[in-house]
Amino acid sequence: MRKTKQVVLLLLFILFGGTGFLVATQPAIFAPDVGLSDLYGEWVEKDVAPYAADRFEIRPDGVYTNGSQITTEYQFDGDQFRYSIGSQNYVYRIENKSTLERLSPAHYTSFFIKAD
Repeated sequence: MRKTKQVVLLLLFILFGGTGFLVATQPAIFAPDVGLSDLYGEWVEKDVAPYAADRFEIRPDGVYTNGSQITTEYQFDGDQFRYSIGSQNYVYRIENKSTLERLSPAHYTSFFIKAD
């Protein structure tokens, strides 16, 4: 009886350990199903005063700020959205269809929500 308990506990430990390892090393497995067309629209930095919030818009033909196209090239791999302006790289992690987290440039952690 005691040996059976130990085997069950060991199996549970392996199962939870394996799940924890996957979550830590392969977050894309658990990422929401977001397509590029879901990203199209205006994104506004949240938890910042409206006059200081960063804003940008993703369109099929590029990325825009203040109505002006800033780049025509961007990459999206299902987990991260990337573009560059000059030597500055911008990287956003996809939280879900309405929230992005800016990873770079990393002045501070900032989140963006999709504007209505």
